[in-house]
Amino acid sequence: MEPYILSKSKEYNEQLKQFLSGGVHYNFRTVGEEVPRHFKSGKGSYLWDLDNNKYLDFYCKFGAMILGHNHPEYGEALEKQIYRLLAVNHTDLDLEVSELVVRSVPGIEKVRFGLSGTEIIQNALRLARAYTGKDKFLRFEGHYHGNMDNIMGGKMASVDNPYPVEFPGDPRATAGRVRNVLKEQSYILPWNDLALLNNLLQEKQHEIAAIIMEPICINGGGIIPLPGYLEEVRKLCDKYNIVLIFDEVITGFRVDLGGAQKILGVIPDLTVLGKAVGGGMPVSILGGKKEIMDLYSSRKVVHAGTFNGYPLGLAAIKATIEILSRDNGVIYEKMKKYAETISKIMIETAAEVGLPLVVQGPGPVVLYHCCDKKITGSELPNADTQVKSSIINRCMADHGILISPISRMYFNVMFNDEDLEFFAERIGPSFKAAAQIIHKVYKSSNEKGGLK
Repeated sequence: MEPYILSKSKEYNEQLKQFLSGGVHYNFRTVGEEVPRHFKSGKGSYLWDLDNNKYLDFYCKFGAMILGHNHPEYGEALEKQIYRLLAVNHTDLDLEVSELVVRSVPGIEKVRFGLSGTEIIQNALRLARAYTGKDKFLRFEGHYHGNMDNIMGGKMASVDNPYPVEFPGDPRATAGRVRNVLKEQSYILPWNDLALLNNLLQEKQHEIAAIIMEPICINGGGIIPLPGYLEEVRKLCDKYNIVLIFDEVITGFRVDLGGAQKILGVIPDLTVLGKAVGGGMPVSILGGKKEIMDLYSSRKVVHAGTFNGYPLGLAAIKATIEILSRDNGVIYEKMKKYAETISKIMIETAAEVGLPLVVQGPGPVVLYHCCDKKITGSELPNADTQVKSSIINRCMADHGILISPISRMYFNVMFNDEDLEFFAERIGPSFKAAAQIIHKVYKSSNEKGGLK
């Protein structure tokens, strides 16, 4: 099977660059970025680009498209809402959708709606500061909480000075950041390390208003919390009057309708949801304990936004919950089984072409790494692993399997056996091409004893 030709997408993108900066809608400081593939249609698990190339879509717009493309029931619900009511301050959907969210997610007693994960996370931090009377927050290496100056990128300066600093090769470093904003507002630690966490809180608990984390670290490589880690974090937050925030922008509705917190059995004070909760429409949700959320109703804390709770977004949330919750959420088990099958196929195929490969993650989203063992504990994928995985990523896309950046594979509710067959036909040529490139790039390493 020959790699796809992207002549029309390339030509289109060159024209686009005259008007759209970089010819893309977002960017990070990564190397080897490819020409964007411009898509013209989608159905079920598939997308078609301008050259009529067909792709099995595991990108799912960073996991937002949990219902797949052109889901008939979802589309009908949105079409009905478009012709009924588009934009008002309050609608007759408010009560039903708010109640659906509260009943779905264990840690949510009251909600507010927004448009993006980035902005709603900043609102969560504001609530935490107001509730505790403290100013700083703690986050973790490898976790991603949006692109605002105060929370994007960086690593721990040192064990003795655990504030965030940018570093060479950091894809989330950026010019134009407010000077010293990382150091002045936050601390950062490796995740899953209770000793470091205890030491910091014993010394700085009087400064820290919130601890924010992905309860399952998807952005860091699909890392699961170590046994007892989240439970101990919960206890420490209670002890030191710190608001525990779970960033479930990815895992919310994705791993379970109740989010990672339901699966893991640890309840945060505030929860942030995004991506999959709207089934493809831009919506985000901030929810949590009544006494914290009531800082809004008392008007002690401001939360503003023209399109907060806009009717089309609420209709999207309603339709998404109804579809995902049907038959007691059996669709999640179906997605997990497909994920397990595809993970096995990938590992076996990689072995056939001489590539080390691990696949990990919570079912409806899995991640692969070109290395010998799963990423666990407080470690993150190293640069060598990331380069090799990105080569695999590109080769899979060139053979019709579209993957989200950082080698994430998101499943959708319409994924079926025909999609599995399409994948099985394409994965062999994809991995063969990737192996040839990797072995060529790392030829000197091979001569010294094989791939790192």
